[in-house]
Amino acid sequence: MKSLLAQVNAMHRDWPHFQASLGIGPQSVIWFGNLKGLERQFHVSIEYGLPMKGRHDQHRLMPVVRVLRPSLIPNWDAEDESPLPHVYFERPDIRLSPLCLFDPKEDEWAPSMLISRTTVGWAIRWLAAYEFWEMTGRWIGGGRHDDERTDRGEDYAA
Repeated sequence: MKSLLAQVNAMHRDWPHFQASLGIGPQSVIWFGNLKGLERQFHVSIEYGLPMKGRHDQHRLMPVVRVLRPSLIPNWDAEDESPLPHVYFERPDIRLSPLCLFDPKEDEWAPSMLISRTTVGWAIRWLAAYEFWEMTGRWIGGGRHDDERTDRGEDYAA
């Protein structure tokens, strides 16, 4: 497992424009910075905390990436992945839902990996696929879902 200091140092080295802040709870950090998709810059947060016995916060299981601005725009009529593509839907505002960047069941992320060398690149690819989805309503970012109802955001339909 990489230490939190190793993660912070790697992010500082590889993505120096990202600013680190203390995270929620012990042994956690949140980075804030800009990433470019196809055409636009997005301001994102990346939250991560070291795994801790008895704590099951999502950011302790994997890095949690959120788009802060511009806000993600739900499209309930999209051909694929409505209302938002590949996110872990969270209330009250699904536009701030964490991005689904990899398949946890396939062990594509492990605490021994550097966030700067995995998660940031995956987020850039997600943002590019999101911009294409905005234009066409089609998701080209790949991935899979276990629960079609959650995938389509039907729990959140007005």
